[in-house]
Amino acid sequence: MSDYKILFGITGSIAAYKSAYLISKLVQNGFEVKVVATEGALKFIGSATLEGLTGNPVYVDIFQSGEMMSHINLVKWADAVIVCPASANTINKFAAGIADNLLTSLFLAHDWSKPFLIAPAMNTNMYEHPATKLSLQKLREWGAVILPTAEGYLACGDTGKGKLLEPDEIYDYLIKSLSKSSEKKLKILITAGGTKENIDGIRFISNLSTGNTASQIAEFFIRKNYDVTYLHSIDAKIPSLSCNLISFTNFNDLNDKIQNLLGNENFDVVIHNAAVSDYSPVIIELNNEKYSVPLNSKINSGYDEIVLYLKRNFKILDRIKNYSKNKNLFLVAFKFTNTFNEEERINAVKKCFAQSNCNLVINNDLTNRENNVQKHFNIYDKEMNRISVETVNELSQKIEEIIYQKAGDNL
Repeated sequence: MSDYKILFGITGSIAAYKSAYLISKLVQNGFEVKVVATEGALKFIGSATLEGLTGNPVYVDIFQSGEMMSHINLVKWADAVIVCPASANTINKFAAGIADNLLTSLFLAHDWSKPFLIAPAMNTNMYEHPATKLSLQKLREWGAVILPTAEGYLACGDTGKGKLLEPDEIYDYLIKSLSKSSEKKLKILITAGGTKENIDGIRFISNLSTGNTASQIAEFFIRKNYDVTYLHSIDAKIPSLSCNLISFTNFNDLNDKIQNLLGNENFDVVIHNAAVSDYSPVIIELNNEKYSVPLNSKINSGYDEIVLYLKRNFKILDRIKNYSKNKNLFLVAFKFTNTFNEEERINAVKKCFAQSNCNLVINNDLTNRENNVQKHFNIYDKEMNRISVETVNELSQKIEEIIYQKAGDNL
């Protein structure tokens, strides 16, 4: 472990004294530790103690002479960041994007390819306050590792949740996070958005897919440092984080690009979220005259009747595993339905498994969509075991968890 560098944040909590034991254990196990403390923290534990344990100065003031860029340099230096103890005040500042001291500035500058652990410590009422609960959920969605709290006697005399975990338990969480961050990261292809089948260069047949769900899934895996390729329709939502972006237009274009990517690159996982046209226009009939589509020019709006002939497309999903050079590919499919009938939804999922040999099917239904935001997802495995989640972030977490549970050493 001697190669790891730990940036250790301490906030104003009476539990700050426990940080000394944890820092000492880290140093004894070969870690290099630098401490960033809030002014409140130093009212509970002295800087001399922390300097003596780490052999490094304690960083407090963002405007300290000679340290004006410390919030950037320390982020670059560290292999992982842990805030222990993390007070309600600092947790809520993190979630609100407030950068009024060195520690909160470091959070805004954090490189999310590295672990960021938060060990809360506070009174039970503060821990269970809606503001704190919402902040912890937001930080978790951003990629922070939120440690649980212990339950017991608190410094204020109350008994309940909010008690800082024991340092040895926190140490184990940190080791686990560092081990995960150094693991081989999977190569993932995510498809997003809807195909557009051109009629005359102006008009097309498409669907209501926006790419919102896929972009959030992509951001989850990018934050965790996976190698993500995002294959998206030209107007789909793009992840805000950097990844390999490739666009597609219609059914044939999407199929060609999936086949090329899977045939030439060794992807471990495909998350197929794109909404693919089941039919493509081939002929248009105008005044009893038939023409191949797409037309080279816009159709005149004076026709009283237009007849459009469509051909059925094959299911790209059913061919993905055959396209892949990696025969252990883990395939996650999405099945979008529009029915209140539970049996119809389940039959659609079963059909996906039967035809595509996918590993997971995510069922989302139009009845759970509001303002183009999809809520509520049912995750099915091949045995038709179901896990239900409400948000895309919860969905992403479960997909990651199941990939490792189901695929194991094959990845």
